[in-house]
Amino acid sequence: MEACTAVVFDLDGLLLDTERLVDEVCTAVCGRLGAEYTPAHAALGRGLRPLEACQAVVAALSLPVTAEALYALTDAELSLRWHEVELMPGAARLLRHLAAARVPLALATSTPRSVLEVKMAGLGELFALFRCVVTGDDVSRGKPAPDAYSQACVGLGIAPEHCLAIEDAPSGVTSARTAGCFVLAVPSLLDRSAYVGERTTVLSSLLDIKPEVWGFPPLCDWVERTLPLCTPMRLKGAVVRGFGRGSRVLGIPTANLDVNTLGAALSHSAVTGIYAAWASLGPLVDGAPPRVYKAVMSIGWNPFFKGSKKTVEPWLLHDFEGRDFYGEELRLVVCGYLRPEADFVSLEALVQQIHGDADVARAALEVQPYALLRGDPFLLG
Repeated sequence: MEACTAVVFDLDGLLLDTERLVDEVCTAVCGRLGAEYTPAHAALGRGLRPLEACQAVVAALSLPVTAEALYALTDAELSLRWHEVELMPGAARLLRHLAAARVPLALATSTPRSVLEVKMAGLGELFALFRCVVTGDDVSRGKPAPDAYSQACVGLGIAPEHCLAIEDAPSGVTSARTAGCFVLAVPSLLDRSAYVGERTTVLSSLLDIKPEVWGFPPLCDWVERTLPLCTPMRLKGAVVRGFGRGSRVLGIPTANLDVNTLGAALSHSAVTGIYAAWASLGPLVDGAPPRVYKAVMSIGWNPFFKGSKKTVEPWLLHDFEGRDFYGEELRLVVCGYLRPEADFVSLEALVQQIHGDADVARAALEVQPYALLRGDPFLLG
């Protein structure tokens, strides 16, 4: 692959976790209009300019309003909530790394310019790193047409064939590919078939990126084969019965959490994958805090078992001699990323990988910055 010299980013769903808000608002508005807004309808609008996304939803749901009216309804509610937007995992890390290496950066977004500044509050000082910003108002044709990426490359003064475009939506991938860029796709949809194509690499998240593949300086911040999370995820909930495959099928006693009780803590921004964590069980006993254990865990869809529901499955790395924890409160401080989810050719290969992940987590949690988190107040009740 020829080395790239610049990077053009998408915004929504890639750098900023806006899709959770959009989906919540669209679900509520469509519900009031007598229709059910599903993930399939959400997928129709991913990467499009807002009015075009509304046109797709109105047509798909046969809503009793025009696209302009739906846009007005959703825009009014979203304008009150954009301040809630947070950065996606890995976004700040990558932006700062590339900026420090003096890589020219641009933004090619379908967001209208009038909304951009409000959303950019979530990026903070990182917004200043972009030398060129192209919005949905700046082009005559929105994604999947190539205009946004073509204009961003012109703004940087670099030919498209020397630019890496990073996108999360199929329409954006098509836009960048048609413009002539190399493309890194970080899918916001579970079905990845729409992302496959020439000059395109597909990764699970920004946490998995290796910039040296495209000729940029490598990231050197992994610790003991794990990547420390900038902000640890803190999850708690009652242990529930899962699919019965942990102890019975794998010989590995996982303690599942009910994802329906985790809410925003497990939104779009919780990257699927394998993690190292600290865990505690149960309430205070005679005033003493609960014991804290090392854990390795998965967040995601379990591709080997063809899962259709996101799960949180921690394995506490301690011999509990057959005790189960159903109904007990489990608290987790998820602090290190190991790898993306993966499918396997056999059950034996999956079990071998899980035990390998456990070995990595055990070793990593002994060192900083992880060791300090063993005493996190969240774990101690």
